[in-house]
Amino acid sequence: MTTFGESQRAEMLALIAAEASIDPAVVQASTTVASLGVSSLDLIEIIFRLESEYGIEIPTDGPLGTPEVTVFALIDHVLEIVASKAAAVSSDA
Repeated sequence: MTTFGESQRAEMLALIAAEASIDPAVVQASTTVASLGVSSLDLIEIIFRLESEYGIEIPTDGPLGTPEVTVFALIDHVLEIVASKAAAVSSDA
């Protein structure tokens, strides 16, 4: 059974892989965005697409501001933001 987070992780990985024109299966935990051939501008485009897809804002300072970030670190960071937003929405209800 796939959990909600696992489903989102797979969707995000598919989005990043599509942007890099690679098979998501080749991405390992240590794979950097740069090693996929993703430039800084491409990374910004990926971040914009993730923001649009999940209705969030992703700060690009720190490690996410560089293509040397690992794909899994990017996905984990986005999942944390999505979870924080969901928690905030449910506490406001």
